[in-house]
Amino acid sequence: MNMLKRVISVVLGICLLLSMTACGATGNTQNQSTEPSQAPEPEAEQTETAATEAKKPVLLVVSFGTSYNETRDATIGAIEADLQAAYPEYEVRRAFTSQIIIDILKEREGLEIDNVTEAMERLVADGVRDVVIQPTHVMPGYEYSDIVEEVSEYTSKFDSLTISNPLLISDEDYDAVVASLVEETAQYNTEGTAIVFMGHGTEHEANAAYERLQKRLNAAGYSNYFVGTVEGTPTVEDVLEGVRASEAQRVVLLPLMIVAGDHANNDMAGDEEDSWKTIFSNAGFEVECVLKGMGEYAGIRELLVSHARAAMEGQKDVILVVSFGTSYYETRKNTIDAIEQDIRAAYPDYEVRRAFTAQTIINILEKRDGYSIENVTQALERMVQEGVKNVILQPTHVMTGYEYDDMVAEASKFEGKFDSLKISRPVLVEDADYEALVSVLAEETEAYNADGTAVVFMGHGTEHEANATYTKLQAQFHLAGYRNYYIGTVEATPSVEDVLEAVKATDASKVVLLPLMIVAGDHANNDMAGDEEDSWKTIFTQAGYEVECVLRGMGSYSGVRQMILDHLSDTIN
Repeated sequence: MNMLKRVISVVLGICLLLSMTACGATGNTQNQSTEPSQAPEPEAEQTETAATEAKKPVLLVVSFGTSYNETRDATIGAIEADLQAAYPEYEVRRAFTSQIIIDILKEREGLEIDNVTEAMERLVADGVRDVVIQPTHVMPGYEYSDIVEEVSEYTSKFDSLTISNPLLISDEDYDAVVASLVEETAQYNTEGTAIVFMGHGTEHEANAAYERLQKRLNAAGYSNYFVGTVEGTPTVEDVLEGVRASEAQRVVLLPLMIVAGDHANNDMAGDEEDSWKTIFSNAGFEVECVLKGMGEYAGIRELLVSHARAAMEGQKDVILVVSFGTSYYETRKNTIDAIEQDIRAAYPDYEVRRAFTAQTIINILEKRDGYSIENVTQALERMVQEGVKNVILQPTHVMTGYEYDDMVAEASKFEGKFDSLKISRPVLVEDADYEALVSVLAEETEAYNADGTAVVFMGHGTEHEANATYTKLQAQFHLAGYRNYYIGTVEATPSVEDVLEAVKATDASKVVLLPLMIVAGDHANNDMAGDEEDSWKTIFTQAGYEVECVLRGMGSYSGVRQMILDHLSDTIN
């Protein structure tokens, strides 16, 4: 429409000029006072519209950049398009951090792309008041640090200026990237094939992201996936050694970069003797190169869109879900993850975060899997630094024992550092909690509740006075009529010997063992269901019982998750 008005304006101007020329020849000046007043109106409307549009909030997408047109459109262009579709109220603009690429594109094609400083100056000149910066960089390395440094100088020139996160920051980011990489390479994931991702690499400490991603792939069961770098570690030699040990015959090479640019086309897929394709070919592998940048992956774009959303929404109140923790991936996913997901769904106005109380487990996960999980003190310290105002701690512990007491003690050190800091209760505190848990456990084990079967729950046990919880729960089972249900503990009373004696007093011939713990972790897999001579399975088997072990943590029970949600609701309200 603006273009049409511009054309009309030009035509009217030409007509006016011809009319004025004609009038000069005849001496008629009548049209000089009427025609000109009609022409400026479209231009005035266009100027007003442009000024209005310029004041829209701006989402500045900052990429390293690439001089390869096809991959730029398929990756950076696709990211920008997804962001524009997700946030139509924002104007999406582009900036590159690589001045070399900016200069190449300008000289070769006349394509002008702002660097970060130029983009910020333009925003100021256009009168923009609210800006969100969304980097497309893989990690917070030197490029990201430079963005932050450049942009920080403009903080006072806007009503709001927010810098979003690059691709890999949180544990959730790593999980999302692993899921996307695996999904996008599913067709290559066959026996005898190694899938190798080539990242850039850096001397910045952020280079640790590559090792962390490798550990996350391994922890998720993808032992034939490998991550290496061009200019950092792991090197191509490191990856080659790992691939050889895997006994793969075929290697598929892909860039672990947003674009498939110079590094992908030359360092990875080139014919030079030091390219990754040549190195793996010379080592005897069949090699296939996939020139597809990660910006083409829908999952990667979705992650960046979610980062932009978080930046736009600003700092939310936080629900910190505090669990003992487990080093067992599958049960963590089915229990702790499930609890956190239910809380997110129930309270979308809150940001849900995670902390573990078992430092030993935190250390194992960091070293073995690249999972960085905070303890309670670390989680609260980070919230103070980020300016979080309101915090709720929701424990997933079964009872108010030592772990719960320690959590309360740690949290008490932060009194006065938040507008509000609330601590919710664990699973079993009030009488109604015991009644609810018995109902849930009976429902979840209904398939095993038959004549001649003893249903035995194994709890942890503690020297804390809260150990009375187990006796109280046992009484509640009997009160509810479940006299073939038994409660024991690994490290306290009732002991396995106490439970065995009670079961022997019945006519049961079969025993079903289940953990009375949020997760089915080390105790469940070893102390309960292990083959060692002191495991509960062995003890009941040697006593002449048919034994079935159910490795399912209570966090996988929807009823237990609902109890935790109810406790959280009480605390919030």
